[in-house]
Amino acid sequence: MRFTTIGLELALTLFLGTRPLDAQETQKPYKFTKGQILRCEVVGDLQISLRGSHPDFIKGGNETPLKMGYRALFENVVTETGGSGETADLERRVRTLSATGELDSTPFKFEWDREKDGDKAVSTDARPGGMVDLFRSWCTRAWRFRVDADGNFSSPEPDCDRLLMKAGMMTWPIKSGETAWLTEEKIAVPVLHDKVIMEFKNQLVRTDTGAGRKLLVIKATPRLKKTEKADPAIPGALPGEFEVTVGGDGAVEMDTTNRRLHVVKLRLTIRVAGKSPVAAGGEGDVRAEVVFVENQIYKD
Repeated sequence: MRFTTIGLELALTLFLGTRPLDAQETQKPYKFTKGQILRCEVVGDLQISLRGSHPDFIKGGNETPLKMGYRALFENVVTETGGSGETADLERRVRTLSATGELDSTPFKFEWDREKDGDKAVSTDARPGGMVDLFRSWCTRAWRFRVDADGNFSSPEPDCDRLLMKAGMMTWPIKSGETAWLTEEKIAVPVLHDKVIMEFKNQLVRTDTGAGRKLLVIKATPRLKKTEKADPAIPGALPGEFEVTVGGDGAVEMDTTNRRLHVVKLRLTIRVAGKSPVAAGGEGDVRAEVVFVENQIYKD
């Protein structure tokens, strides 16, 4: 299978003044109130390297087809709740967003502030299908999603089950009463298109108390579960069998006082190696590394 790399190293921030590890509460971790607005700041970075690949796979000789950074303030608005408020329908809305980077050697910049710009996003790259298109879609409409009492996520939005696409939606599955559990995440990277499904081993490390909240501090360690091949009709989708490796780290903090997620920090690295047909006949090497870093922090 063909795919790209995703660099995965996550800086795990741990606070001082911890308490011994307690048994986790048995109440459901998440609870919502209709009309509630949950604010979240997201800072992210994504880079793709094709260094070591055959020249046929390196457009314009550029070994780094994508590198970008972004910062956003999101508001998740609870539109409906079910039962006792432990399941909710939400809409993710952007308040501010800035992004800069390079796609296929062309720099881009995107800036948007809902208060100042309304529906007029400012950008320097109008190419269809580029990263600016993605960021514009974040700003011009509300993205719908649902979270249940355990933090399980679903959405009717296309491809919104993937990391990056669901930036700011602030959910992570938590198993009440358990100190270790497994969760899944998907990631698909522009340029290479295949999906990587990762399984995270979540380990409750300790509990912290401060600033009027009790936090469960969780270490999330990823491994490759499987890959999903892209539709061969997609431009840039490469045929062939590929070896994929996943590495990195995650840090999650669950606020059990207010029953909402407080922090998610991920640093992921995915490396891909294999061969694919080249124009001159035979096969050429495909080497890819993608590094994805994203920090999401709840804003009071």
